[in-house]
Amino acid sequence: MILLAVAPAPPFSPPILEGDAGAQGVLEEALRVAFAMTTAYGPWPVGPWRVRIHVDALAFERATGAPTGRSGQWVGDTLHLRPWEQLRRRDLGTILRHELTHRRFSEKGLRRWTEEARCLWSESRRRPPKAWPADPVAALQGRLDRALAGGTTREQAWAYRWLRAWLREEPLPEPPRGQPPLPEVWTKEAMALAGTVTVVWPAERLQGPLTVNGQRLSHRAGRTWRFHGQVRFPDDFPVRELRGTVRVRAETRGWRLAWTTSRAAWIAAAAEGESGADAPFEARRALASVLERWLEGHPRQHPGGDLCPLTHCAVVRGSASADTARAAATAPGLDLDPRWAFFTGSAGGRSLSPREVWGAGPSDTGAVSAVQGDRWRVWERTLSAAQVAALKRDVKPGLKPGQLGMKLGQSGPYAMEALRLAAGRRFGWTLWPSNACEGDLQPEGSLRLKGRGWGHNTGLCLATARFRAAKGATAEQILAEAFPLSWRTL
Repeated sequence: MILLAVAPAPPFSPPILEGDAGAQGVLEEALRVAFAMTTAYGPWPVGPWRVRIHVDALAFERATGAPTGRSGQWVGDTLHLRPWEQLRRRDLGTILRHELTHRRFSEKGLRRWTEEARCLWSESRRRPPKAWPADPVAALQGRLDRALAGGTTREQAWAYRWLRAWLREEPLPEPPRGQPPLPEVWTKEAMALAGTVTVVWPAERLQGPLTVNGQRLSHRAGRTWRFHGQVRFPDDFPVRELRGTVRVRAETRGWRLAWTTSRAAWIAAAAEGESGADAPFEARRALASVLERWLEGHPRQHPGGDLCPLTHCAVVRGSASADTARAAATAPGLDLDPRWAFFTGSAGGRSLSPREVWGAGPSDTGAVSAVQGDRWRVWERTLSAAQVAALKRDVKPGLKPGQLGMKLGQSGPYAMEALRLAAGRRFGWTLWPSNACEGDLQPEGSLRLKGRGWGHNTGLCLATARFRAAKGATAEQILAEAFPLSWRTL
């Protein structure tokens, strides 16, 4: 068994907490998590430090000089925070990871734009990349420094858009050119929208009457509502509760719902949606690690960069419970190439490599368990002759090097993954449950299948993760077993 090498984190030295005694316990735990998640960015300065929760926004702004909307600001060895009533409505983990990373860089003498970029990166990633993108020309670096230090709101907004695009190695936005300035409202955290996730439920999946936060919505096609904060739906609705920004639009076929939230909140929601809130804590930690890497490698699954709440992306049924959010916040960093950051519902004891499924990537597999009681441990199906004929029309024959395939009579071979997906789209996803299977074409044209697992059988097996965690395995151990060394970051 190969174990992931995890360097021991330095001990957390709690700060002196000042203000709002009722929030101090929650804040100290959140600081402890953020401290652990930022250790890879540098050593923590020696000496005592303080965190002060201000009684109101005016007191925070007077103490720091920070603009409206900024949640935290260091002044010397003290981290000043806005009133708790404001903080608890925001993504506290993201705020603290950003600010604690600033503290770790405080003695490195970095340029303002360089330090800010690294802090933005740390909001959703436990480790720096192996190499940062190339620095811009000197003149542009100077403009970024000036915008961040005290530019207009419009210049600051451009600077944060630029930094996020630079980190993602995407096209860089042009500096503002002499257009009227935007209203003077600090939008640093609004710029974090570039680092958010939007999940869209299509209208055909949300039908019938709809009540949101006790308000009955009138179904007039084209009408749109926007909700922010804690958004509740009826008990019989496919979504129970969402925290963030929710837009609902009435369409002819039903309701289109778009949920915009932080990357961290999506990871927690998807970890709970896929594994279940009752899954062992370490199993949810393991899945959250994979989801974090998956999101890095698959940021634009649908038009506009949205994700769906289905297995195509990851199942989302609502915002995660506090326990799952804690599991996601403490998920171990995973040194894994994001292209191969996959998980499957059950491998049924038969794991497949990316090359076997898609004809690309590593060809070796991780370890999985055939879990007693798993409904997908072994399965059998029969496709009618008409269904087989339909698949032959839908799927083009041909395999990539190393890819698993199946012949259907004299035709083929066809890629197993292509057959499975085509069968799911046309006849339902339980007809051809997984790729780890064998087929026997009958004389009259029907196809008998025998297989193992549910899904593509690649990466982290959720059935194995639950089984191993119930036996006492940690997330680190589960991940080390699931992902061979050849799948690690290239």
